[in-house]
Amino acid sequence: MISTKSSDGLLNKAFHLACFILGDRDAALRVVTGAMAKLEVAIVAQGKRLYYRPTGRLWSRHSQSNRFRNNISFDEPHLLQRLIYIESEPFEVAQEQAQGSTAVGEEDLVIHFIKHLTKKTVKRNSFYVTLGLSRLLYSYNTAETMDIYNAVIQDPERVKDDYYYRSRKGVLMQELKQRFGDLINIGHGSRGEERFEADNNQGRFVELVRESLSFFTPWHTPCLVPAGIDPITDGIPSFSYQGHNQEDKIEVNRIHAVLHPECFERLTADLRFDAPDTRLEIPRFFYTNDMNRNGSNSNRRNPPKLDEQELESITSALDSHAARRKAAHGGLLRIMVDGVEHARIDLDKTRDARFSLDKDAELIEVRSRDNAGEELLLASHLLTPTQTENGVQPVDASITLEGGQKISIAVSLPSNENGVVVDIGYRETNPFRAASLWFHQLMQSEGSGPTRRFWRDRRVFMPALVVLLVICFAAVIKYIRRASTGANQIAATQQQGQAKDETHPTNAATDNGATSTAGETIGSKSSKPAPQQGAESRHQREATGSFSKTENTGRNPKQQTPEIATVPGTVTETETRSIRAVRTTPLSAVKRVYVETFGDETLSQSVRQTLAERLRATNRIILAHNRDEADALLKVTVVKSTRGEPEKTNAFAELINPRGNVIWSNSSENYQGSPAEVSASIVRDLLAALKNSKQRK
Repeated sequence: MISTKSSDGLLNKAFHLACFILGDRDAALRVVTGAMAKLEVAIVAQGKRLYYRPTGRLWSRHSQSNRFRNNISFDEPHLLQRLIYIESEPFEVAQEQAQGSTAVGEEDLVIHFIKHLTKKTVKRNSFYVTLGLSRLLYSYNTAETMDIYNAVIQDPERVKDDYYYRSRKGVLMQELKQRFGDLINIGHGSRGEERFEADNNQGRFVELVRESLSFFTPWHTPCLVPAGIDPITDGIPSFSYQGHNQEDKIEVNRIHAVLHPECFERLTADLRFDAPDTRLEIPRFFYTNDMNRNGSNSNRRNPPKLDEQELESITSALDSHAARRKAAHGGLLRIMVDGVEHARIDLDKTRDARFSLDKDAELIEVRSRDNAGEELLLASHLLTPTQTENGVQPVDASITLEGGQKISIAVSLPSNENGVVVDIGYRETNPFRAASLWFHQLMQSEGSGPTRRFWRDRRVFMPALVVLLVICFAAVIKYIRRASTGANQIAATQQQGQAKDETHPTNAATDNGATSTAGETIGSKSSKPAPQQGAESRHQREATGSFSKTENTGRNPKQQTPEIATVPGTVTETETRSIRAVRTTPLSAVKRVYVETFGDETLSQSVRQTLAERLRATNRIILAHNRDEADALLKVTVVKSTRGEPEKTNAFAELINPRGNVIWSNSSENYQGSPAEVSASIVRDLLAALKNSKQRK
């Protein structure tokens, strides 16, 4: 089953979130399955590729976690969290429209309201999150909200004027009113401004609001708001702009500072404002039931983790989707935006579509029909806004599905109007399928319009048919040769690897390398693999024929070429890494680590340098060049000490595997002290955790 040794296991985290929103275990399971299906085909980077791995053969011998074919990158858990919000909404609406004993209570509506406010603001940026919570969930005035955002953004030039705050608040109110309809009413405040009619007893909602916001805080983000400072005059360096490459991560941390109840309480205290609990302004909901499920719904607050049968249902659904995608052929593609059809691509006539979208659009989906005529999701893309008001981040990305179908998406900004322009393209990368699609389009064009007489001319049609047959024949010959060459090369390489293992059993202990900077590959000086690990790695080489050796030692700097050469018919080095990364890496299997530090620039660099030196000195952990080569990411967030000591720091560390699961962290308290002291503590605790995990294994 999926590795959930940590309570932060990604699927269980998503499942607990869905359970909290809906209070229904069966509905939550369906929400998680739908969100995972969208995440698996999410177009988030250029050149993403899905690999089809049939069940019932080699793959069935491994744990079910390995059957999740495509790894989740370090940043994609936040996409999954947003997809949970999107997938749960139809279930929320159905609950609100139900009658009798199944009708929702006030607790459900409060949670749905806060979730929808979070969904609508998080999809934009930290400005909208600050505005939505400060003005619509709490009763901070416009001037106070401007100060809160000033503390979060750490850039006075990006703080808008009061008119802008009021106009954007009106937009959010209309979106909430559209969602909840007659369940909430709009009234007027003491100064004539529009506000939701508030409940008369706000104190009874305090704990529920804090609980809800804790669930909706972005996953795996640190608490960076210090206590006892003036965030405007003293500043919070962790929220300052640190370059384009870091801005997305910093923006998520800003959102955390506003959503997380303890951080927001600390932020308002630093600004000398009233505590958020005293400024609650939950709307009055107009419904017939009492708050009948407050504190009594165990499915909502403490649901049991996903059991083996439930995990199997998720993996089976994803396996089914993959098999259907692999077999799906061209036809009619429907482009859906937030559930509404915006364009179509008739593959009998064209392979591209262009259309315009409003800047507030969120989810683009490409859907088709499988061979049985049932609707099938081929690709999805979550639009990401920029910090500017009228912008969405430009995108030029693609995904290649299991059957070789390549779907590309390009999002660009028009020069003279708001919104975005979207281009969707479809290509077949498999030569046989590409030839079939081309021939099908050729036949369609032959039978319609003015081209009909043109193709009836045998002088044109027959040469075209001959050329097509020659291409197909050449493709078949090339495929057979590649398959034969690849099989021979793999067999020869396996025999060489086995002979090398038998004749040079101590090579792993003597073939070492070292480098001098953090983030580079460092070989351990002596570490033979345990018998069980050696057998396991040999089994994987025999099963796939394309995996590079993964002993505990680094390679000799003079020997940079892989042991299995990339030749026609074999899996390329990039594909090998992609397949290897699919495995859910438990803590006990971590050997290569990539280190990233965030926060105060000077202290972060110092912590990274000393941390790298101490990790090298252990001879037990290898530092990787980049994330792709690593078994896990060691993420360290560094902030200045609140005591005013310039050389002292507070740090939070966590180890994240390629699926986005936090497999180790200093969850009890932050590390404090000089960069050297903090680095020593992190390495000490990490090594202890690795040792304990291997003993348990």
